Amino acid sequence: MLKTIQSWQWFILLITVGVLGAVLTAGYLAHARQPASTPVMRGFYLAQEMGCFACHGPGGIMGASNYGALWGETPPFKAGGAIMSFIQSDEDIKEWILYGTPRRLWENGAKPQAQINKVVAEKSRHDWNNRQGVGGIIKMPSYEGLLSANELEDLVAFIKTVAEIARPLSAEAEKGRELSERLGCLGCHGPSGRGGISNPGSFKGYIPPWDGDDFAELVENEDELRQWILKGKIDRFEANPLALYFTHGQTIQMPGFESVLKQGELESIIAYIHWLRNDKEVNSKYWVEQVTPKIPDVAVRGEWLYQRSGCAACHGPNGIGGVPNKNASGGFVPALDDIAEKMEIFEPGDVAIIITLLDRGLSLDDQSIDNPVAYFDGILSQYENIRELILKGAIPGSKGELPAMIMPAWEHRLYADGSPPSKADIDAIIAYLLTLQKFEEQDEA
Repeated sequence: MLKTIQSWQWFILLITVGVLGAVLTAGYLAHARQPASTPVMRGFYLAQEMGCFACHGPGGIMGASNYGALWGETPPFKAGGAIMSFIQSDEDIKEWILYGTPRRLWENGAKPQAQINKVVAEKSRHDWNNRQGVGGIIKMPSYEGLLSANELEDLVAFIKTVAEIARPLSAEAEKGRELSERLGCLGCHGPSGRGGISNPGSFKGYIPPWDGDDFAELVENEDELRQWILKGKIDRFEANPLALYFTHGQTIQMPGFESVLKQGELESIIAYIHWLRNDKEVNSKYWVEQVTPKIPDVAVRGEWLYQRSGCAACHGPNGIGGVPNKNASGGFVPALDDIAEKMEIFEPGDVAIIITLLDRGLSLDDQSIDNPVAYFDGILSQYENIRELILKGAIPGSKGELPAMIMPAWEHRLYADGSPPSKADIDAIIAYLLTLQKFEEQDEA
């Protein structure tokens, strides 16, 4: 009888141990399969939860229509869009979210009662259907008191990623970013590679971002990264039956790009992924420095102002243009690398003379200037028109309907404190734009 009782005890003990082991294993797997979130991923879901995509469009990349607004819509967060006309710093983004408009646009330092952005010239200047500022029926709401400090930081991280405010300065890494976008990698790994999408059947249920902790579990070294990109799989997982269950059973399969990539392109993509994962990367700048360059020449200061004020978002880096503008004549925001010709300056030497005058602190309408170059009257007239355009804004030529993007007025918003640009600021921008002109002899050289 004693033996029988002891046998049953052993049997119960074995069952208990087995059940406990199964529970622990299930608990471990449940924990191990939890995705490692990132600020950008949390910011995306938070933006969805707070209703941001109702106005800024799905994923924040397709602005919704907004009757009476200057651009005809609430601007999306997407890179190269109108959003860069509204934000000048991380703090700007936070204040738009919290108060509906940044402090630099508050009147007399008082929190606005009505959410109206007054950054465009007076409506009497142009008949813009009685629009008030960039206005529109739909106003930016205030989320003050609804978000924790961490949640606010996550939202800012998401917006900055979609707007591509952080870009690598390395030519190799930037080429990798462009390749990743062109080849469709960012469709699965998220904007800029910083936020993945759901993937039923995969170990963690989603495709991980390149900058997250989960990516490190999938890619232990650069050889494995090369295998993933070229083959769509790695030897370590192919030799593991449990890993195969998930990698072969997941709905979205990683494609192999071996037959697609040209020589050197794999290295560029790897360089971009390394840039994303390097938290101490010093070769990226989210914003142009807020302090003006020390004792710069006028064109250097103009370039700083051009970058800092977000002009490149619409007119392109170095004024090359190419940003689509629906309904505008030509379909694009115009390039600015031919300003010299538009000012009727056709010789490099004459451009140098005009820039020298501006560098000396003389505006071209200064009475002390006496025809320094031929046809100066025509140059002066075009100079005054361009200066007025920068200050007052304008509606570009259209195909009947209002263009999606309109040249904003900069007379009230060039600086973070809301102070207007000086004559010297405008002259500096014009001087910089003059340096972008390429003449025939320069092209041949």
